[in-house]
Amino acid sequence: MRKLFGATQLNVERELEDLYSTFLAQLPIKMTAEEARKDVKDAIEACKEQAKREGTAIWPDNVGDLMLEADKAGHQKYRKIVEKARKEGATDEDIREFWNLNDLQRRMVLWSENVFRYSNFLSLKEDGLSADDAMVLVRKMFPMYGDSEDTTHTSGDDRPLPHELRGRVDDYRQKLGAVFVKRQAEEFTTYNAFVRHEIRAGNL
Repeated sequence: MRKLFGATQLNVERELEDLYSTFLAQLPIKMTAEEARKDVKDAIEACKEQAKREGTAIWPDNVGDLMLEADKAGHQKYRKIVEKARKEGATDEDIREFWNLNDLQRRMVLWSENVFRYSNFLSLKEDGLSADDAMVLVRKMFPMYGDSEDTTHTSGDDRPLPHELRGRVDDYRQKLGAVFVKRQAEEFTTYNAFVRHEIRAGNL
């Protein structure tokens, strides 16, 4: 989850377009480079429109710092966000790293993850798994992020991880190796349960 340091918003968009076009073309969904670039451009425009609707398009790139300062000052809106992440093991550095991303970059991280998970889900179904079995396997293979209080599809340690943990979870996988971490996670009901276990054990 690398922060982009483009001098202008246009530079950020171009870098995101290049980054995710390459990413999309390598997925199991079999896209041409042209199709991938078009989908990424469409996703960027959709994210920009969503940001305008939600009022985050004008947010500065140091929202994480401001959010932590607002929490210390007692602003309840931001304290709720910060405390919710901390409750799940996120540190102030985790919170700062995620929220200090450019707003468009942050939205594209979420978009790319959804595309990646769904492409693997479809690939597993094409291999003959039922939709339920494919989703069980996807949840074992990859961390799933979202509202950590959402128990619509999962509960307990299988619940979504807070977005703020993304960078730390990625670093942990890179440090120990994807194959090793995957084998460890297979011992748990989901990858999320594995992550929560490692946080409680002080390993992550």
